[in-house]
Amino acid sequence: MVKNSSKVRHLRYEALRRSLTETVAEWPTLYEHKIIGKNGEGFQESLKDFEQKYPRLNKKHSNVSKNGNYLSLTYEILARDVDEIISLWVSSESLKDFVTIL
Repeated sequence: MVKNSSKVRHLRYEALRRSLTETVAEWPTLYEHKIIGKNGEGFQESLKDFEQKYPRLNKKHSNVSKNGNYLSLTYEILARDVDEIISLWVSSESLKDFVTIL
């Protein structure tokens, strides 16, 4: 289980927290998390650590962009609470060669 860091409460994620609190009626909830990064060894290696940190993640899709420059991955998790989702965002944004979350 991932422990929440002080970053989870960071103001940067308050809009996400508010949105999830307003839209999710019941916890746990099925959450889909899509990450895009530069397609290379750095991003792929950091994904291994990310997946080990969140063993309850299920990888649904993986796709390389048309020109091969980017790699997108879609994960699914039965999130226990809003803090678990925010922890995913914090960890995703710290991946090497991370680009965005959709």
